[in-house]
Amino acid sequence: MSEPVITVRDVRRSFRSVKKEEGLKGALGLILKPQYENHEALKGISFTIESGSFVGLIGANGAGKTTLLKILSGLIPPSSGEARVLGYEPFKRAITFRQSISLVMGQKAQLWWDLPAAEAFDLIRAIYEIPMPVYRERLNTLAELLDIQKHLHTQIRRLSLGERMKMELIGAILHWPKVIFLDEPTIGLDVLAAHKLREFLRVFNQKEKATIILTSHNMDDIERLCSRVMIMRSGEMIYDGNPDGLTRKGERRLRLRLMQNPEAGELAQTIGMPVSAIDIGNGNDEAATEAAEEARTFHIHLKTEQIVPVLQSVMGKYTIIDMGIEEQSLEFVIQRLFEGTKLG
Repeated sequence: MSEPVITVRDVRRSFRSVKKEEGLKGALGLILKPQYENHEALKGISFTIESGSFVGLIGANGAGKTTLLKILSGLIPPSSGEARVLGYEPFKRAITFRQSISLVMGQKAQLWWDLPAAEAFDLIRAIYEIPMPVYRERLNTLAELLDIQKHLHTQIRRLSLGERMKMELIGAILHWPKVIFLDEPTIGLDVLAAHKLREFLRVFNQKEKATIILTSHNMDDIERLCSRVMIMRSGEMIYDGNPDGLTRKGERRLRLRLMQNPEAGELAQTIGMPVSAIDIGNGNDEAATEAAEEARTFHIHLKTEQIVPVLQSVMGKYTIIDMGIEEQSLEFVIQRLFEGTKLG
C-alpha cells in the first residue's frame, strides 16, 4: 500500500489574544498590565489522506477548518503534534514542497488585479519556470475547461466575481500541483458559475489524480465532489468517512409547497412530528421574504413509511400546490451533528 500524501498526528494549535475589559480602565489595562487568554483552535486532530483523494472538510465558522489548511500549506506551524504533506514538514517551506502544493482561498485575491489575466499567468510561468510549450498547453486546457478564453486579456479587476474566481483557480494550478487546498472556492458565485467550477474540479481530480481538500458551506460542493467527508466542531474531528454514511437509511425529505402559510409549529402539530424535522423555504435565508411563495415551501425530514400518513394529514387541512420526495439533505444531517445529536 502506498504512503499517504497527507499525515496529521495529534495536531494542536493555540492562539493567544489580549483580554480587554470595557471602558477607560480596560484601555489603560492594555497598556499597563495586559492580560492574555488562550484559544485552542485545533484539539488533537489526526488523519491520513491517500493520493488522488477528494476530501470535503466541513464545519461551522470557528471550527478550525482554515487553521488546519494553513498548517498543511505551511502558512503557520502547529503548536504541537506532527503534520506532513508529500513527506515534507509544511512550515519549513522547502522549495520543492511549495512547487507541489497550492492554496486557493475564495475570499482572498492572489492575482494582480491591475493586470490582464494572461499577463498575470505569464508572471506565474516565470516564477515556477514552466517550459513555454507546457505552459501554453496547460493554459489552453484550463481556459477551455473553465470557458474563459475570451476574458484572458481583460483586466482582472473588470471581471465578474465568477470569472475572477476561475482566473484565481487557473493561477493556482498552472504549476500542476500534486496537492490542492481549496478554502470556500465557490463562495459568492451564482449557481451557473459554481456548477462550472465544481465540474472543472471533478474533471481535474479524475484526470490529473491531484489530491484535493475542499472546505465549503455549500452542501452541493460536498455532495457532488467528495468521496470522503471530515466534519469539525470546536477544533475536534467529529466525523471522518463516506458522505453516504452520514445519512440515515430509509430517511427522505418531503418537499411541500402549500397554498396556505402555516407556522412550522402548526404544521408539526398537524402531522404529529417535532418542529426540528421541518425546514421552511430554502433555509434561514432572510432574502426569501422577497418571494412570497418561498415561505409556503416546507421540507419535512421523515422515514419512508411516514410519507403516506403525513401527506394524508397535510391534505386534510391544507392545499398542496407542488410536492416532491428527495434524498435526505446532507446539510440537515450535518446540522444535527453540530447540535450534538448522534447518528443513528
